[in-house]
Amino acid sequence: MPKLDILMATYNGAGYLENQILSLLSQTFKNWQLLIHDDGSTDSTLVIIKKYQEIDARIILIQDNIICGGAAANFIHLLKQSTSDLVIFCDQDDIWFENKLALLVNKFNDVSYPLACYSNGFAYTHDRGIIANRITNVYPKNLKQQLFLNAGIQGCSLMFNKQLRDKLFKFPNFIIMHDHFITLGAITFGKLSRIDLPLMLYRQFHSNKATANMNYGKIDRFKSFFKSEIPVIDRAHHDATLSFYESYKDQLKNEQRALFLAYFNYAITENLFKRIFIIVKHRFSIYDSTFKLIFKTLLRKKIN
Repeated sequence: MPKLDILMATYNGAGYLENQILSLLSQTFKNWQLLIHDDGSTDSTLVIIKKYQEIDARIILIQDNIICGGAAANFIHLLKQSTSDLVIFCDQDDIWFENKLALLVNKFNDVSYPLACYSNGFAYTHDRGIIANRITNVYPKNLKQQLFLNAGIQGCSLMFNKQLRDKLFKFPNFIIMHDHFITLGAITFGKLSRIDLPLMLYRQFHSNKATANMNYGKIDRFKSFFKSEIPVIDRAHHDATLSFYESYKDQLKNEQRALFLAYFNYAITENLFKRIFIIVKHRFSIYDSTFKLIFKTLLRKKIN
């Protein structure tokens, strides 16, 4: 049976943390350890963690006096401590269904290549309940579909194996978010698979959430497509992708290197028709559609 590291980055999560820990203790898959690193909480987060440490020896609080200054850096700090066969990120404020780990772990049976797998989830608020039946509506399969997304699969959905972790262990200088980094790594060096089931309540819209809230309504997403002030490429994700490329370019296949370079070329090309030509030539897409990316290019500035 593989061993799993659950990585939890905490910060002022006392209002929600206990429910998440209880959902982990209820998992049908039992061969895990929960590695927690706190980023300087000033509420009772540490009191709650230590309470459950006394209940279950699988819960390990890493106390090294390091303040990471944000969720992404905290998760990457935890990833450097991981040595198990499998790894999964865990937000402090969600609630996992009891079969989440078991179903994801099964996807790694007899797998020897770098692999990440993710499930879906219900978007949830404590006062309104379930507000959306899916938190993930985009399913990238390759670099052509991933590079222009300005995001990765939600980190709390991602489980990945040591083969992928070891492949990525030369960390880039700049990582915008842990989920973007792992998604890009899996698509570049291995495979990204999914279980098309909601296996957690993904909590939204409260002030102590360490990672960003999202809009899930179809109308809101449609309207956002026409917001000309939103760029095609987000500058921070561009810089993270560039840092990824600089770190791993010697390991890339020629066709992968060409896709990265075309993406960077799009960001610096002033001529609109040349940007459209780049999209068509390399068959870049968003939401499985090259046309949607062209349409976005016509409506929005290229990068900001």
